[in-house]
Amino acid sequence: MRLCIGLFKVDTQMTQNISVADRVDSVKSAIKELQRYFDKAEKNFSTKDEVELRAVFLAPEYAFARSVSQGTDHSFGQRRQVEEDYVKDTWRPVFGDLSKGFKNALIVPGTVAWRKSFTPASKGEFGSVEEREQYRRDKYEERIHDSANVNMDQGYVFHGNTPVFPTQFKKRDDPRAALPTANSKAAAIQSAHYIAKNTAHCFYNGDCAYKYNKIGDFYEVCEDTQDTVIVPNRQSKVSGTTVGAGRFSAGGLEIGISICYDQSLSVQSSADVNVVEPLQRTAAPVDIHILLSAHIPPSVDCANLKPGGFLLSCSSKEHCNGVLWYNGMKFSHAERVKVKASANLDIYQLMN
Repeated sequence: MRLCIGLFKVDTQMTQNISVADRVDSVKSAIKELQRYFDKAEKNFSTKDEVELRAVFLAPEYAFARSVSQGTDHSFGQRRQVEEDYVKDTWRPVFGDLSKGFKNALIVPGTVAWRKSFTPASKGEFGSVEEREQYRRDKYEERIHDSANVNMDQGYVFHGNTPVFPTQFKKRDDPRAALPTANSKAAAIQSAHYIAKNTAHCFYNGDCAYKYNKIGDFYEVCEDTQDTVIVPNRQSKVSGTTVGAGRFSAGGLEIGISICYDQSLSVQSSADVNVVEPLQRTAAPVDIHILLSAHIPPSVDCANLKPGGFLLSCSSKEHCNGVLWYNGMKFSHAERVKVKASANLDIYQLMN
């Protein structure tokens, strides 16, 4: 297996005043730089290789979010999410078209923070608008209750009144309010107007092969309001089939994926038994595990890699950005390309 890897390094925490359109242009430019590099290096790729996947492009968590007019980051009280219509009608088609033109490359353009209304946009398969809205509220409330056993791996029982990131682990000088608990989210869900999501879209040969929604709620919703609720989802679908979160295949390789705090999460077998198991270690070993963050240091212990597999960490911070072999050895990039004044593309050539 021979792969060309591109990690787009931009400090997404310090560029929140940049418009979404400008961010799209930056990521598009970085993808084209990787494609130019790949086209030159392609002669070294064996045509006998059984693996179709030839390149992987990653951008960090929150590469796309609603811009703020001042300051350097979304502070408490500011909305982070862009609207659903923009993501569906503009953002996804842009990167789908780019993917279509970059054959056999897996393109994960970071994550996008967006929000989905409880009110259906058009008539669906059943009931009135009110009935369909209530169906959505009940569905998400059930997911919230199911998420009460998703917790930080600290070796004790979590329950409905415990936030996924416990209050006692907050820094003493942290000005942010305590994170919501499962019970407080469940209470808010029946009157809230939006569901918030932090989503990584995985494009391959023009198709969105997989969508992964962040599980760990670490201040995903900044507003001091109950109008928008983020709901952890430990399950997702591939080609209509429900699978565990963070596992898919592309180009003949098995891929795992997690977003930032998800790397640190566990699940407990029940509310009464204090047994935790890693949540993001895929059940079966994978060839590549992707970690997008803003930011968290990558750990191969949090990925179930095959011998010879790779952990690809694309982060907003330099020290968390890189490629690790399954044994923890860190690779050096083959080339660094300046895409914008404060954004670089690190390119790696990997063999296994």
